[in-house]
Amino acid sequence: MKKKINKVIYFFITLNTGLFAQSVLTIDDAIKLGLEKNYSVLISKNEQSISKLQNNFGSAGMSPTVSLNANLNLANVNSYQEFSSGVIQERNGAQSNNTGASINVGWVVFDGLKMFAIKKRLSQNEQLSVIELKQQMENTIYDIITAYYMVVKTTALINAAKQNLNIYEERKKIAKLKYSIGSDSKVDVLLSQSNENKAQSAIIQLKVQLLNAKTKLNFLLNKPVDEEFSTTDSITVNFNPNIDELKKNIVKSNSSVLISKQNELMIEQSIKEARAANLPFVQLNGAYNFTRSQSQAGIVFLNKQAGLNAGVTAGWLLFSGTKNNKLLKERNILYLNQKYISEQVYQQIDGQVYNSYKTYQLNKSIIELEKQNLEDSKEVLMISIERYKLGKANLLETIETQKNLEDAQVRYIEALYSMKLAETDLLRANGSLVK
Repeated sequence: MKKKINKVIYFFITLNTGLFAQSVLTIDDAIKLGLEKNYSVLISKNEQSISKLQNNFGSAGMSPTVSLNANLNLANVNSYQEFSSGVIQERNGAQSNNTGASINVGWVVFDGLKMFAIKKRLSQNEQLSVIELKQQMENTIYDIITAYYMVVKTTALINAAKQNLNIYEERKKIAKLKYSIGSDSKVDVLLSQSNENKAQSAIIQLKVQLLNAKTKLNFLLNKPVDEEFSTTDSITVNFNPNIDELKKNIVKSNSSVLISKQNELMIEQSIKEARAANLPFVQLNGAYNFTRSQSQAGIVFLNKQAGLNAGVTAGWLLFSGTKNNKLLKERNILYLNQKYISEQVYQQIDGQVYNSYKTYQLNKSIIELEKQNLEDSKEVLMISIERYKLGKANLLETIETQKNLEDAQVRYIEALYSMKLAETDLLRANGSLVK
């Protein structure tokens, strides 16, 4: 009996969930699959590609424009003309045609430096999309880790509950044996049966939670929601955070802070774009034109022209009803607001890092305490069952010792899970989830 109980309790310290028939999905495989197939990541990658395509000299207005035009006009008219010489010309059904073609080139060589501000903003927008993709990947990895270890945790709780059920069944056998020989009343048998039913109900509820956890993980990995798999059997935490280093890395590595700072730079460029409207612009123009006109009526029966022309266009908007000045003020206010947002984001992330760090440290201490509690509860339960078997302890004492063990199991598993989440929070704040 003692060896059997030792085997039962050993699980609660090692969190060994045993072997599964399904394929084993490791956390590394889950993260790799999620980054390849998760829809949110795929959408973010496409948005980055769009930003990259938009970042070119043409979009900034730095390239010349070239256009090709052609026309053809046909006419059939009745013509009557009297000239000063007294000559009269009358034609019915006179035909005429006009054809023309031209190539036109325009190139803005100066627009108050607006084109350079636009090009820089487009480059910053491309960089912003890179950071946003990294943030989306970090968030996806965070969700995958959370969902994955929720499966691990729930599986561990189920296995713990099954092991407890074995103890309930063994205890019920003892109660029945003692009742059959008249050393105990039927109350002990009924209580043992009630505890066993309660344990079976708890297992069913945990199985529902496991189903939900696996469904969520499959969704994040873009897999069929009903696809079965098993996870690794333990929650490992090997992170040794340093709060000072974490705080230093917020400014240079945290995606939320970097995105806010990037938005500052982009608004700053938009101010330069608006300021360019107060300066003159210069545009070079060039064209090659060809025209041909032919008519059966009139003075000129055939006219052809072809040749090059070039010129310069310059302009300066001197007054627009203070519209542009108001736009400048508006964008300066937006820039100030964005700086406030950046400071607010930094404070928020700084607070999250502090809370996650403290949570990590506290759970680390809790794990050590609960590990000792498990060992002590194991020994107490073994003694209690042996005492109950020998008639030296009543059933209520045994129930209480087993409940203490069950509570210690849950607290230990929950502490490991909370510590893993705190670790993941710190790695995300530190910008270390995506290398």
